[in-house]
Formats: sequence, structure tokens, C-alpha cells
Amino acid sequence: MQAFKMGAASMTFSYRTAPMGFDWPDTVSERPLLTRFDGSTGHFSDGTSAEFDAVILCTGYQHKFPFLPTELALHTPNVLYPDNLYKGVLWQDNPHLMYLGMQDQYFTFNMFDAQAWFARDVMMGTIPLPSAAERTDDANRWLDRQLTITSHFDDVDFQANYLRDLIMATDYPPFDLDRVADLFKQWLINKENNILGYRDDTHTSVMTGTEASVHHTPWLSAMDDSLERFLGSTTTAPESALTHPTGSSTPGR
Repeated sequence: MQAFKMGAASMTFSYRTAPMGFDWPDTVSERPLLTRFDGSTGHFSDGTSAEFDAVILCTGYQHKFPFLPTELALHTPNVLYPDNLYKGVLWQDNPHLMYLGMQDQYFTFNMFDAQAWFARDVMMGTIPLPSAAERTDDANRWLDRQLTITSHFDDVDFQANYLRDLIMATDYPPFDLDRVADLFKQWLINKENNILGYRDDTHTSVMTGTEASVHHTPWLSAMDDSLERFLGSTTTAPESALTHPTGSSTPGR
């Protein structure tokens, strides 16, 4: 959407598996996998083609560990609970090997922290390591639960429960996971309702109870990202800095 905001005449998203399906502006489209280029002509797997001036590669998460022996390297798509990891951290066949942050992410840094707490406690012997069979059973329960996911809301709840499982096993500082999950769900709703305006919605901190202030300029019209502009202005952007309904824009600087 940054390209749309800055005046791209048209944009095309190419997807591997399924379109994102948001209510895009008229100048934005989605097509299946881009297969090749002939000069500036891009060809897609559905047989269609189009002309392009620029390509931005957004390849997603690709887990690859060429520095590890094959028997120790994690091979997984970008999912909420990769196979072969006990508690999403310890390599099943060799629990001395630990992977952090291999999951598709909603909670991100809280999850990384909680995983690090868990890994620390295993290394220090605070958390006793179950038998291989028990570790497999535990992982399989999470993998089975993952198969029941049918929506992004389910994604959020699944990762909240996974994070809760890690936190309960350690002395990681507790926080209201359910309220954070509610924030994620509201964010998902906001994106669905207005893909161009959801960045302007504000939320309340779970930690402090402080509600974020409304930015002085809507994201779609905010062309000056300097610190001086961020701190010093409470007025709307001048007309020359606005993105117009046609998709064209004239930066204010």
C-alpha cells in the first residue's frame, strides 16, 4: 500500500496459495503465482500477463539451515507449530538443539522472550526434560490442534494458548494474553473493514492502560515522515501532499 500511497498508477499482488482478499482500491489487483518475465511483461500461472515497471520481491519466511547436518535441520513451512519441536523449541531427536522464533508470528517478541525463558530453564535444569515419548505426545497434541484452525481468529487463539503454555512453565512475567488476543482480532477486523485506513485506528496498551493518541495526519495523507513533522505539527497535510482518489500523488517535499 506504500506504493499506492506514493502514486503508483497500478499494483498487482502475486500469491503462492491464495489471495489476501481485502477490499483493494480499483488500481490494485491480485493474481496467482508469477511464473516468468519476458522483458517487462509478467506472466502468471492462470495464463494472464501484464506490463510492469518494477518488481518488489516479498518472498515470505523460508526456513533454511544449510550450516546444519541434515538430521538436525528444521524443514517446515511457515506455520504456528512446526513439527519435530517439543514446546516449539527443542529438537525432538536431540533436545540439546533449540530453535527460537520458527513459528508464524502474531505475538512476536513476547513469544521470543517466553521461548528464551523456557530454553534457559531447560539448560539450567529448572525444567526437567520429559522422555522422548512424552515429548512426542505433547507435540502431537499441538499439531492436532493446529489442524482444527479455520480462521485468523483461531490463529490468534492458538498462539495465545501456546504462549500461555510456555509462560506457565517458567517465571516469565505474566500478562493478560486474552486482552492481547482481542487486540489482534480487532486489528484483523480493522484491516478487513478498511485496508487503507486501519493504520489510523488506535488501541489501548494492555500493560499500561494508555490509549494511543490519534496521529495528526491520516496515514494515506502523511507524506512527510520526518521527526520534526511527527512532533511539531497538529495540522492536516497541505493539498499538495494528499494522495488523490485516482491513485496519483504529489509528495509535499
